[in-house]
Amino acid sequence: MGFSRRNFLVPMPRVESYEQLNQFLVQECLRDDVRVVRGQAMTIGQAWEQERPLLRPLPRQAFECCVHRQVHLTPYSQVSFETNRYSVPAEQARQVLTLKAYPFVVEISDGRQVLARHLRCYGREQDVFDPLHYLFLLEMRPGALEYARPLRQWKADWPASYHRLLARLREQWPDGRGVKEFIRILQLHQQHPAAQVEQAIEQALNFGGPHLDGVKHCLAHLQSGPVVQGSLDLSDKPHLAALGSQAIDLACYEQLIEKGVAS
Repeated sequence: MGFSRRNFLVPMPRVESYEQLNQFLVQECLRDDVRVVRGQAMTIGQAWEQERPLLRPLPRQAFECCVHRQVHLTPYSQVSFETNRYSVPAEQARQVLTLKAYPFVVEISDGRQVLARHLRCYGREQDVFDPLHYLFLLEMRPGALEYARPLRQWKADWPASYHRLLARLREQWPDGRGVKEFIRILQLHQQHPAAQVEQAIEQALNFGGPHLDGVKHCLAHLQSGPVVQGSLDLSDKPHLAALGSQAIDLACYEQLIEKGVAS
């Protein structure tokens, strides 16, 4: 039909990510649908609706826009792609794996499940680590906590509560058990959001439970959610409806003490 789109990349748009760029392009295309190209009797959007029924249908299965590679695990629990090295969970990795390189993401699987997902690196000779992938090895070699490369960047971003917890555990168990306990606490990141783990650690320190069981207890409390007053239906239990709102009677407490002494 001779319809043409404007070049939305001239001048070059200023965006902070590819996601923002895609959103910008979609909005510009939608705005351009109302434009009438010189010499045409309808808008670009109207022409598209006229042409749409004549196009072939999309395939039933989505097309994977990625590069497939068979990759081999290195002794550092990494796989290489285009000179860059991506980490894989040490406890799940197999010698031969499958890598799918999408434009922005790299997925590594063992043929049954995705083991690792990283943002794709377009540099050269770069190590792309997920520190959680190495906690299994650190639990067996806790002395490497201070020197392991995958944890250096993560440690630099830790909240102050993590450093306080580690110091408390080392003070409580200086024989190395404290570091192992700390690594087990870090492993909670594998199943729970980082914000919840951080909050649970802060609470465990404040409540005097700076250990794995204490953090787990606080984490369970956070996940259960706060109890909202009035959220329980006690209409069939009128004798319980007033609990928590009655006036305090210290005489009842005195009676309990007297009964305890008499017995």
